[in-house]
Amino acid sequence: MSRLMPYDSEGLWLKARLFINRAMDDSTEFEEAAFWACCGLELLGKSALSRVSPLLIALPTDDGNSLLIASGAVEDADSFVTVQAKAVWARCGRAFRQFNTNEARELSLGRNAYIHSAAIGFNVIPPDDWWPRFWALAHVLVAHCGRETEDLVGPTRAAVVQGHLDINRANMDRRLKSLVENAQLQLRLHQDGSMSGRMKSEWDRFDTPITNWSYRGYVECPACNSDAAVGGDEVLERDISNPYVDRYGDIEPQVTLTIATEEFACTNCHLVISDFDLLEHARIDTSFEHEGSLEDVADLYEEEYNNE
Repeated sequence: MSRLMPYDSEGLWLKARLFINRAMDDSTEFEEAAFWACCGLELLGKSALSRVSPLLIALPTDDGNSLLIASGAVEDADSFVTVQAKAVWARCGRAFRQFNTNEARELSLGRNAYIHSAAIGFNVIPPDDWWPRFWALAHVLVAHCGRETEDLVGPTRAAVVQGHLDINRANMDRRLKSLVENAQLQLRLHQDGSMSGRMKSEWDRFDTPITNWSYRGYVECPACNSDAAVGGDEVLERDISNPYVDRYGDIEPQVTLTIATEEFACTNCHLVISDFDLLEHARIDTSFEHEGSLEDVADLYEEEYNNE
């Protein structure tokens, strides 16, 4: 049997499976189980990222040692070092849009306290809430490892996992309903002129976060049915149609950009949704179209005309 490289996606998957199954043993107390589960989640993230490219989990240093090992330029596997958990969460969030980076960071705080301090670490979030949130994250990474839940925990425990996923879905529904009902209540009080002084002050100070995004689009608000805005920075696709050259020889294509939805905000009822899972639950499209300009595709034309 050939030796697995430390950045090997399959090896990371096998180790994640070992840790997570250890976490699911009935004899393991919650704090210890959560610790092993968090370790397994980090390994799942590294496995999914390494499946895309081992470079994504290599620790960047001045000498580039780990990057060189991951690229195959240097054969010194024993000195390979991976990135920290916070970098794994950030990169998973960018590479896999359904992965909730903030949620992963919050759960991993318990692990850090558990091993680096005298604190218990996992006493902030009740177990009944912790496990559904954990499995919502792990479920995304398992899919990006090209596997199924049964591959990770076996058929018997897969039913347990599905139960946690169902609970998380119900919790998301309740969170969304609460946000929508609160927005509807505030709008009604504002229209009736019956807001308390503090509430009215907060209402008047509302500043839509959509202005912070590079691109914006418009959808129907799930709370008040008015036109609301969605925003984002990431360009998923660039479609160029009917390109033509004007009489001055300048290229003026019609450009349509597909932008990843990162936030929703309604200036009418002040409903704001920034969580990707909640956006999906609200049936807000996870991408929107934006009319682009020549600047958005200038690099494509430069590549074309420089390629002689």
